[in-house]
Amino acid sequence: MTTTYRYLFANLLTNEIIAELPLTGVTFTQQLNQAGTLQGHLLLSGMATEQFNVNASTIPAKTAIYVDRNGVLVWGGVIWGRTYNSTEQRLSLTAREFESYFERRRITQTVSFNNIDQLVIARTLVDDAQAAAYGDIGVITGSETSGVLIDRTYYYYELKGVYPALQDLSRAEDGFDFNIKVEYDPITEEPIKTLILGYPRSGSVYDVDDPDALVFIFPAGNIVQYEYPEDGAIAANSVYAQGAGSNEGKLIENAQDATKFAEGWALLEDQANYSDVTDVTLLQQLATGQVNATAYPPTVIKIVVPASITPEFGTYEIGDDARLIITDERFPETLDAVYRIVALNVEPGENGPERVTITLTETTN
Repeated sequence: MTTTYRYLFANLLTNEIIAELPLTGVTFTQQLNQAGTLQGHLLLSGMATEQFNVNASTIPAKTAIYVDRNGVLVWGGVIWGRTYNSTEQRLSLTAREFESYFERRRITQTVSFNNIDQLVIARTLVDDAQAAAYGDIGVITGSETSGVLIDRTYYYYELKGVYPALQDLSRAEDGFDFNIKVEYDPITEEPIKTLILGYPRSGSVYDVDDPDALVFIFPAGNIVQYEYPEDGAIAANSVYAQGAGSNEGKLIENAQDATKFAEGWALLEDQANYSDVTDVTLLQQLATGQVNATAYPPTVIKIVVPASITPEFGTYEIGDDARLIITDERFPETLDAVYRIVALNVEPGENGPERVTITLTETTN
């Protein structure tokens, strides 16, 4: 089956499709709880740029781009940069997923939440941002709940960013996953975007009895190549979270993973800055969440797989579990464990094979 990619350009505010352009050299990424990126080029030599509405459809911060793969939307985001090279007659575009829009939005009115579900708070922050004049980019919110009730106050004078506020909530000790999913509306067939909140996590949990469970195998399988980096420089078993204030009045909370000391690890300290956090409970939760994520040198595996063989790209997504089986010189006794997909990097491959690089980390679920 031939794989066809289309690149649709829209007005960010109205979501009106204003152009379809033939990009080349495209790569795009998706990341768990972060805004993925897209890069691509448009060769203007010989193109009727006015006819194709090139200039108006690629204005940074005003336009958006959707990636269609065989009739399914697989990526969407805001165009933040474009550069024209006169020698090559090439327009280069950079974009980030729709989560990035909320980096440019601020909480401008004091709002307090007392004993409120954390997912309701996250959703309210997005809804309030879109309620502002000219601030509604059409992100649909749902009705998810987690059962985790918390207190939060955001003061107008802090001008806290909406996206950092979402990240702080998600990174707390008992946090959640979030992303903005793009798809075609089944009725209007227009692109829509929806905020997805997943507690305690998003994605499918590996089930050994499920015949459709994700399995990646090397070398005699569906993995072309892999990388297995281990970086102890970013490990920390004692994290200090710094909050609001200065000098002697600065809020500081510490969290440690005592099990690492019992296992013979040396003390490894780090700090994280949350200068706008005035809530001591939140600060402690952030410190605990950080130390839980970094107490052991994070194991990250990057595998390269063809996009059109089982499991085909589109049948898995960030957040999903996958079983990884590797037998080679690095793992002569075979690595056979369940990992979680935390990032995807896709090369549509107009000049070569379509490939997906999948980043996985260990999971305890």
